Amino acid sequence: MSEAREMSTETKMQPSKGIALYFSGFFPLFVLVLFVLLFCRPVNGLADQDNPEAKALEVKAQKAFTDRHYAEAAGIDEKIAQKYPGTLERRFAVQMLGSIYEDNLVNIGKALKWDREYLKKYANPRQVAYYTGKIASLEKLKVQEDSFKIYKRIRFAGNGDAIMVKEFEVLLKEHPDFLLKNDVERELAYAYARLDKRKESFQAIQNIAKNNPKEVSKLDRALANDNERYWKMQQRYSWIAWSIVALLWALALSMRPWKNLSRASVRTFLILSLVWVLIIASSLPTFYGIDTGGDRIILKDSALFLAAGLNLSVILWIFLMSRGSYWLSRPRALRFLSPLLTLVMTVSVLYLFVVYQPNGPEMTDVFTSKYKYLKLKYL
Repeated sequence: MSEAREMSTETKMQPSKGIALYFSGFFPLFVLVLFVLLFCRPVNGLADQDNPEAKALEVKAQKAFTDRHYAEAAGIDEKIAQKYPGTLERRFAVQMLGSIYEDNLVNIGKALKWDREYLKKYANPRQVAYYTGKIASLEKLKVQEDSFKIYKRIRFAGNGDAIMVKEFEVLLKEHPDFLLKNDVERELAYAYARLDKRKESFQAIQNIAKNNPKEVSKLDRALANDNERYWKMQQRYSWIAWSIVALLWALALSMRPWKNLSRASVRTFLILSLVWVLIIASSLPTFYGIDTGGDRIILKDSALFLAAGLNLSVILWIFLMSRGSYWLSRPRALRFLSPLLTLVMTVSVLYLFVVYQPNGPEMTDVFTSKYKYLKLKYL
């Protein structure tokens, strides 16, 4: 009886096994179709096609935008958006309309309209968070549209850092509750840094930290640290260098060197000065022939002549110092101390020369980087 039951069970299962085997042959095809549906389906806006007429208008709109004819560019982009649906050019036009109405023509209502459309129809997954935050920010700024217009006008006017700083300061004074206050402070911080006003730049970053510490980026912190260091170099450490120079000159003059001068010694000083002037003159072709393309910091022509004049002052100091009455009975002390004192004087004068140049403290970073490069290359 048990054998009969087993036979009947196997007989009943045979049709279901056949069906399973039949459909298992289509399983790879099913997986392939599912893969195509999931991963090869077009993303929003990417299935659109090129259109020659729309492309020509897009080129025209781009030229108008680069020529700063923003109203004309917006009109062309709106024409593309209305007349050429389903094209790649419309996707770009909608995106540009949001930017133009936010940054250049400054109309928050129209900027929101086109940003929302781009978010709905064209934004890819990586752009969704950006456009969602952008739209939320513009919604808050509706109540401060006048201040927002002033901010954008100043930012994109291209009038230079000095004028931009003055206008941004007026904006913050007249609109202290401006929602983009931290953005204005950031613009001020980088503009002050470019103007070599390190203390003001540092203070602008500090203002951002007071308003909202989370909005201080890594670049902002790096700028603040550099500004603080450069400011101290110009204010605090420069006074130390000035004190050393003044002390060494007082030391040289206190020994009344003019009493020990002779015609021969004066002639020697004049010859050394003339040789130094000839060396500087012979180096001028090399100086003007240096390729400064791509250099971050460029010395003015006047800096070369200033350095030459400062070195002449050091030569004069050495000349007077070595002829002080104190050294007449102490020649060994003169031989021992004069190199050390000369080194201290030269370093102090060089330091003052560097830090009072435009972006002078930043040069020290360049010197350090160049030294490390040469050390790795040759040592």
